[in-house]
Amino acid sequence: MKRLTFAFFILFSATLHAADPVDVLVQGAENPEVREIVAALGPTAEKTTIGPFTFWIGHIGPHRVAVSLTGQAVINCTTSTILGIEEFQPKLIVNQGTSGAQAPYLSLHDIIVGRRALDYGGFVSPVRAPGEGSAPLSWTTLPQQLRDPKTGALLAYPEGFEGDAECIEVALRTRNRMGRVFPGVIGSAHEINLELDRVRWSAQTFGMDVEEMESGHVAALAHAYGIRYIAFRVVSDAPYEGVPFYALAARATALFTVDFLRNLPPLPGTAR
Repeated sequence: MKRLTFAFFILFSATLHAADPVDVLVQGAENPEVREIVAALGPTAEKTTIGPFTFWIGHIGPHRVAVSLTGQAVINCTTSTILGIEEFQPKLIVNQGTSGAQAPYLSLHDIIVGRRALDYGGFVSPVRAPGEGSAPLSWTTLPQQLRDPKTGALLAYPEGFEGDAECIEVALRTRNRMGRVFPGVIGSAHEINLELDRVRWSAQTFGMDVEEMESGHVAALAHAYGIRYIAFRVVSDAPYEGVPFYALAARATALFTVDFLRNLPPLPGTAR
């Protein structure tokens, strides 16, 4: 049994770090979110799969890029992120895709450049007896935590994780071909909130401009690994305006991401 376990470990280890490093790992949860980016890699792009996760490798602007189709929500985005980091050793992670507006100033096709990304899905409810009902807006929030490798202690990050400052500057100079661009706060949880009172509460409690399911979790992993990180989110549904989910809005962030990568200067130690 020990020999078999050791052999499996060697085999698994050999599958990681097998690819040449990339400069940027670009992520999208669904096919419409990565389609334009994969097309921008050109006809020589290479496709590879690791378990159920797909990656395409090529170049956009001065950067060697791996594009990752992560799948929705925390289990998929965190697993694919770890695989992408271990396999491709990126210097920068760009997480992009669709989102629901939490701030009333946002409209369909507007893009939020993430000053911060956070997990807003943790709560503790107060004690209530049978028949007293449930009041989610009174729940206490639980901040995201990461283990400190030096002490082993869990450290709380109630404000989430900041986006890379240089990337934010470049992104705010990049044109959104289909709408406006704002800096803002992106919140992530395995939730879809369409009740306006809940939407207002989330915006006030967490300072969120948009909600989605991935970027706050990916930001935590980038922080843990010491990798630069930025997130872009297009408004695909705007509950204040009664706009339901519009999947084709994903094209706006994909095109924006391609333009951002073309505008972004070569990263230190650029891969060849």
